[in-house]
Amino acid sequence: MCGIAGIYRLNGNVNLEEIKTFTDSLRHRGPDGSGYELLDDGQLALGHRRLSILDLSEGGKQPMYGIDDRYCITYNGEVYNFIEIRKELQGLGYTFKTTSDTEVILAAYHQWKDECFHKFNGMWAIGIWDKAERKLLLSRDRFGVKPLFYSFIPGKELAFASETIAFKYLKDRAPRISDRNFVYAMQDMATVEAMGYTIYDNVFQLLPGHLIRFDKNSNHIKQERWWHTYEHLVKPPQRYEEQVEQFYELFKDACRIRMRSDVPIASALSGGMDSSSVYCMLHHLMSGNDNKERISDNWQKAFVGIFPDTPVDEKKYADEVINYIGVPPVYVPPDYKNLAQDVVNYTRRMDAITNTPITVVSDIYKAMHDNGIVVSMDGHGADELLFGYVASVKEVYYTAETSGDSEYSDDILNTYLNTLPGERRAHEKEITVKRGKYIADFEKRLHAQPALVKALKRLKQRFSPEQALFNNAFRSSSWYKDIGEVTLSSLSDRPYNFNKMNRDDRELALDFHLTDIPYNMRDFDRGAMFNGIEIRMPFMDYRLVSFLFSLPTKSKVGHGYTKRILRDAMKQKMPESIRTRTLKIGLGAPLDYWFSHELKELLLDALHSQKFKQSPYWNATEIIAFADDRFKSGERFSVSEAQQLWNILNGYLLL
Repeated sequence: MCGIAGIYRLNGNVNLEEIKTFTDSLRHRGPDGSGYELLDDGQLALGHRRLSILDLSEGGKQPMYGIDDRYCITYNGEVYNFIEIRKELQGLGYTFKTTSDTEVILAAYHQWKDECFHKFNGMWAIGIWDKAERKLLLSRDRFGVKPLFYSFIPGKELAFASETIAFKYLKDRAPRISDRNFVYAMQDMATVEAMGYTIYDNVFQLLPGHLIRFDKNSNHIKQERWWHTYEHLVKPPQRYEEQVEQFYELFKDACRIRMRSDVPIASALSGGMDSSSVYCMLHHLMSGNDNKERISDNWQKAFVGIFPDTPVDEKKYADEVINYIGVPPVYVPPDYKNLAQDVVNYTRRMDAITNTPITVVSDIYKAMHDNGIVVSMDGHGADELLFGYVASVKEVYYTAETSGDSEYSDDILNTYLNTLPGERRAHEKEITVKRGKYIADFEKRLHAQPALVKALKRLKQRFSPEQALFNNAFRSSSWYKDIGEVTLSSLSDRPYNFNKMNRDDRELALDFHLTDIPYNMRDFDRGAMFNGIEIRMPFMDYRLVSFLFSLPTKSKVGHGYTKRILRDAMKQKMPESIRTRTLKIGLGAPLDYWFSHELKELLLDALHSQKFKQSPYWNATEIIAFADDRFKSGERFSVSEAQQLWNILNGYLLL
């Protein structure tokens, strides 16, 4: 787990100081060491900042050479099944000098070329130089757990790095903010992130499951998809009970191989179903007779982010898990004394628009770092795979309504309402049932007109979901300056297309591949790596992902619960009160509270500054009048209003 960087200059040489400056801007990602290599007669430079996790010796240092020095790699991530791949390669005659996974990657690439990525179970961003073919290969893991950004000037230079902030350290070419992307990201940062764009002109992401091949003859960048989830679906058992058994074994093994580490491990525990399942599974694994090769025996600590006296505090739920396992927790409250300055500092280092101040993430991992932890086992990904979000359950209800399955639609309606606070349920039931009946009636009338159905299908097939995200009628808030039509082309040679799916399958596919997961992976990677912590996510194991996307919806949500198969798999492995907990809270800052207290002064200072008033990106007069009116009346901002103000403040702090 590290920070990587590279410069390939087509019309000249890279000097050592350039690559050092570029790479060392990422020292927070790799505080344990650094390395720099000049290749291809000085036209290519690779850099690496090291966070030592596997093979702590100098042998694990990067950039690393392999196979008679033909290849040179700079790599950020972990290949968790490196032990199994190493044994396979040894059977083919390969020998190894280190105990790192990096050397295994080099040998696997030599043996299988691009096909090696299909063998890897892990997360990565990789740059490999092939001296024999004089080609540079960039690769990113299936689901984008590890980041990789690049900037390309045709005929001149390709540069890549783990974070956008590194490009500000490139000689004579600091990135310029893209007016269109910047304004759009403040209103819908998830879509900008998912499409592989950034708030800067000419700084892009290598998309999840894609690679780039580059040499001196390349006059453009082509992102090639090497992984497509729907080309790797499996045939699950027909009986639900057997599906549960298979899921359990996959989840258990996903946790087991992610415990491979030569440094201490901990868990970020919220008290929700996902993080609690991971933490309880670790306890179960270490109490059993499973293979523990290269598994750390220092794994017991749990770190709990708390927000006392706010609606988003989940301490009481986390305590139930702590008591079940019997290990003292580390509670992490916000540092209210320094909250405003921390929000400023972390937002600027984040260098992107986020859904919530990154402090709510980074504080947990800072506490881990202060306690000598290097790796965190977390529960990210389950919501997007198992209908964990309230909105996605509602989509399942609408599908059930249109199918005419009244028993199942009643079940899902009940499941949806159970995710909400009690005082909201009656109102939500009324409007949801009304909309469900409208949708069902509309589709019934629509399908009575076959010609219209065919015309709509032809229209849908013209657009990929990625294009549709940007081409849909974009309703810009009056708070922002008009940016005109929002159209960004796909960066992929094979964009995902979910048009043939039914409503609920499409909802999950979009959540996982094109909306929620991309920005969640970015935020948690950045928040953890600010503090030199690697996050491992068992639910993002590709075997689990392929299995869950192969299951019918009824295996994932129903009988009153979201994440049905996970809950049934964890029976007698975790506290029953947590396993059957239905209320959804989620990790996020209590912005409505903070803007009336700890962040009030920061917000007011920003709104009344000359920089804010003169910004070309928003309508300052309208925003200031709205905020001042609320402060004068003493009325607290609603959650949605606070969110809009945060998006504006986030953008302001980046300028």
